Amino acid sequence: MLVQKWDDKLCPKKEDYPIFFATMQESSKDNSGEKIFVKKNDFPKGSKATASIEEVAEPIDHYDETAKDIDEYLLDSHGHLIVKHDLFNHDGLTKDGIAEAFNEFAKKEKLSFAGKL
Repeated sequence: MLVQKWDDKLCPKKEDYPIFFATMQESSKDNSGEKIFVKKNDFPKGSKATASIEEVAEPIDHYDETAKDIDEYLLDSHGHLIVKHDLFNHDGLTKDGIAEAFNEFAKKEKLSFAGKL
């Protein structure tokens, strides 16, 4: 959460101003709590970027499940499975998400940190 502190000189108080509000629409886990991984047919353009990776990197501590048929799934540039979500664009392989939308909002509103993310 970002909060604006009103100041008479630097930032005069406004009665009406734009806000950014977003909620995650794409579920990252199924009803049993297992992670949902991105499949190649979800993002056909992204599947070309990982075609040369022949094996999946060793899973790290925060997930221990592996896909049953790894050829179905999209892998990132390190050979890791990509968890399905709409929070951000994963290495240009998935669609833009909430983070990119917020960055556009910040640029439009000329927030001081816009473009530095």
